[in-house]
Formats: sequence, C-alpha cells, structure tokens
Amino acid sequence: MRLSKGRFVFESMAIVLVLSAFSLAPASAQASRPGYLEEQVNLDALVKAAKAEGELTVYWTSSRITVAAKNFEQKYGIKVKGTKMADPEQSERVIREVDSGKVQADAIGFEDGPFLETKLLTDGYVSSWFPKDLATLISKDDQYPLVYQWQPRIFAYNKEAYPNGSPVKNLWQLTEPKWRGKVIIRDPALTPANLAFFATIVSRPEDMAKAYKDLYGKNLVAKEKNAGWEFLKRLFENGLLTMNSDGDIGDAVGAAGQKDPPVGMITMTKMRDNIDKNLKLATCQGLAPYMGYALPTYALIVKNAPHPNAAKLFVRYVCTPEGIAPWTVDSVGGYSSNSSAFVNPANEGSWNEWLPKLLRLDNRNAMKLRQEVLDFWLVYGGSN
Repeated sequence: MRLSKGRFVFESMAIVLVLSAFSLAPASAQASRPGYLEEQVNLDALVKAAKAEGELTVYWTSSRITVAAKNFEQKYGIKVKGTKMADPEQSERVIREVDSGKVQADAIGFEDGPFLETKLLTDGYVSSWFPKDLATLISKDDQYPLVYQWQPRIFAYNKEAYPNGSPVKNLWQLTEPKWRGKVIIRDPALTPANLAFFATIVSRPEDMAKAYKDLYGKNLVAKEKNAGWEFLKRLFENGLLTMNSDGDIGDAVGAAGQKDPPVGMITMTKMRDNIDKNLKLATCQGLAPYMGYALPTYALIVKNAPHPNAAKLFVRYVCTPEGIAPWTVDSVGGYSSNSSAFVNPANEGSWNEWLPKLLRLDNRNAMKLRQEVLDFWLVYGGSN
C-alpha cells in the first residue's frame, strides 16, 4: 500500500476581467458572478468559427478526456489535445500561462470549487461561459460556475468480505479502534475537494453531533471547537491512511480474497473496476449523516485562450448528452448536469436520489477554512 503526504500551496493573483465579443450577461450579474459570460448561441456559426481556429488544448481531471476528445474530433473535425491533470497542477499552469502571456490551454475540466470561485474566476484567469440554448436543461445552480458533471465521492467497502452489507452505518464508527488503520482517503493535502469536504463538515457541526447521539445514545462531549472538529481529530488520529488516487483506493478496498479489508472513500466511477479488475466494491448505503459528498467538475475557458470559439464549442459539447457519454454511457458513477442526458442504470439511482445522501460543498466557506483544516490534518493525521 503506497501512502503519501504533502502540502497544497496556494497562490495569490491579480484581478483581470475577461472580455468577450459575444452578447454577455448584464453588468449587475457579472458583478455578483465574476467571470460569468453567457451567449445566445448560433451553433452553425460557432462551429464554423471553431473549425477555422485549429487544434484545441484542454486540461482535465479525468482520463476519459481522451475519449471525449476523440468523439469531438469525429463530430466536428477539430483535433483536441486532452491531458489528464490534477487541480493543483492545472491551477499552477493556467496562472503561469496567463501571467506570462503564453497561453496554451483553451479550456479546463476542474474540480477545486473553492479555489475556482475565490481565485481563478474572481481574478480573471478563467471564465465560466454558458450557452443559453441549454438553459432549460441545466439548472440555475449548475450554470455558474458551469458544472458539466456530478459524481458521488462516497465510502465503499468490500462486499466479498462483508456479504451482508456495509460494515459501517455511521461515520463515527470510523473513529473506533476496530477501524484503526483501516480507512483510506485521498491525501487531503493533495486533494482540494477532500479539504472542502472536511471544511464543510466543521461548518455544519449539528450533523455530526446528531450522528453521534444517534449512534451512542448520548450527547457528544467535545474537546475541540465543535462536533465537526472533534470528529476530524478522532478520525485523523485513528490511523487514517492516504493514497494519491481513487483508483489506488478502490484497488486496496475491493481486491478479492481479503479477510479484513479496509473501507475507503472513492468516486463512484471506480465501481466500473468491479468488471475491469474483478474488484468487489460496494457503496456504504445508509451511512449517516452522509455517505460522502457531491463532487462537481466544472468546464471553464482560460483567459486569452488561443482558440476561443473551439473552446466554447467543446465546453458546450461536454454539457450535451453526446459529449458527456464517456462519463455516463461508457462508465458508471457520473451524472450530467444536463437533465436530458442518459443515466447509467448501474448508478444506483438518479442524481436527485443521490443528493440527500451527500454533503454539498460550500465553496466560499471552504476556502476560508481550508488552511486551518489542512494544518489540522498535518498535526493530527499527516504523520500516520
């Protein structure tokens, strides 16, 4: 089992407003939603302009970007160089490229909502462009910043070792001696969404206080500031293990033939590895107060993109049923923000059925707390 720890470095940036040649949202909307651009799309004209620009470059958090790029090229005849890249590296590259005036990336698929909302959008490094012809299909909440995909990142267990269902029904159980050294997550120092998850937990202490009372039949006596911080401390000190990817965690939890396997937090897309790798993964259904969190992936356009029309066409494409297919039709665990898109029957329900089971991240509040949560992790869990 390969473990890791590290530090996530935050960078400051100068404020730059993104300009556009298309019809934009009113100035008042832009003031409250920095970097927001919307356009009444003439698709034929956009395709023509995009084809005149040449090859497109995108950075994406998912390896499935290569499939989407191939499909896009087949449809529009525009080549796409799609590179899988984690959020911290994307941020670093986009900032460096824009500041140097040597922009290579046209669009990004990005998961770090707190950094996006408080830095990249606010300081003008990217824009959240929305094609208004999709307005009736994508909810207002998902239009800014533009979400093209949702995933449940949830706790999973090994169903071969636990054939009667999830061995944990309450998150507080993961702080008990039975689970010491047997809980795995992606390293919070390298995974901004996990930091946002922990920050949202401490912002909603009533959830963890109630879960504690439901499990143990008594009120929590917390030594930390609230029930959320108390939970994190106990979890971190209980030998919490970290890995660099959801795939590594899925392999460790779901490998066949284990007698006493760990549980781990993974995106539900890794359930496809039950077929691809003969894993025995199952979701911890019924876990209180939530099974995990709702993980968005945002589709954004980089400031001064060398191929702006192709970037817009690609962003619109991944927001369509056809464009999201590599994450839905061809895979398990992904949900399009587009209400007309296909829902994989292996997804254990619709996105509306998943939402009550998941914590929705509070991006701006998470950013305020992120360094404090990271320091807390490094003190109580980073040396495990």
